[in-house]
Amino acid sequence: MLYTNPIEKTVTLTAEQIKDYRENGLLFIPELFSQKQVEAMHAAVEDLIVKDTPGRMLEKDNTTVRALHGCHLDSETFNALTRHPSLLKSACEILNNDVYVYQFKINFKAAFGGDLWPWHQDFVFWDEEDGMPSPKALNVAVFLDECNEFNGPIYFIPGSHKESLFHLGQIKSSGVNGQEKDWKSNVSAALKYSLDKETIAKLADEKGIIAPKGPSGSVLFFHCNLVHGSAPNISPYDRRLLIITYNSINNIPTFKGQPRPEFLVSRDHTPLKLLCDKVLI
Repeated sequence: MLYTNPIEKTVTLTAEQIKDYRENGLLFIPELFSQKQVEAMHAAVEDLIVKDTPGRMLEKDNTTVRALHGCHLDSETFNALTRHPSLLKSACEILNNDVYVYQFKINFKAAFGGDLWPWHQDFVFWDEEDGMPSPKALNVAVFLDECNEFNGPIYFIPGSHKESLFHLGQIKSSGVNGQEKDWKSNVSAALKYSLDKETIAKLADEKGIIAPKGPSGSVLFFHCNLVHGSAPNISPYDRRLLIITYNSINNIPTFKGQPRPEFLVSRDHTPLKLLCDKVLI
């Protein structure tokens, strides 16, 4: 892996940006990472995608990769990325606490074959499956490819993070193929917990829908209760999205039942330290 010293570029969030995040549930920063840095991430992805690992999830065709989970455990590049100041420092500021990596995944949304992600909130999975006490967790998405109107950008309903829809009974459990206890039912195109059409229509009428788009290297911070989903990718353009979920060290799951796999839910709650003197390029 290649490094540069000092760190090539860092972003410090302003008070106004944090205010916008709290109000809307998301914050978009175009081209935070350089193309050299994105190329290093691409190389790390190519090393991982060919390995038949437990965290490798395929689409319904059993050929196209849908997602890789726990990549930071097997890649020095991605382990370093979790400690990049622009990401880690921002996560600590937003959550107002030290954090650890709760999840790390790459959602592929492959050209011509990437399936949809139904409308949902992330926290319900972490609450119901892992015993996470509260939604004090944050998703940080890095665009590994350009995200445009054709290749399945994520749709968000801004401000919807302020409503706990699951506990209002507006989320249904699908019981996908009887696999209620299988972790794959939480990451497939038929999600275990999804929002009903009536709820989405009502929220969209009240708050609207947005779909952040931009070049590779852009970064999107979004709240774990923000309602989101995405359409299938029938375009000829890949839409690979790397997502780091940071969780507050004061919000550690209780794991009342059998914990989900380590590559899906980290049991290492050590507070992350900033990568201060070098960064992947």
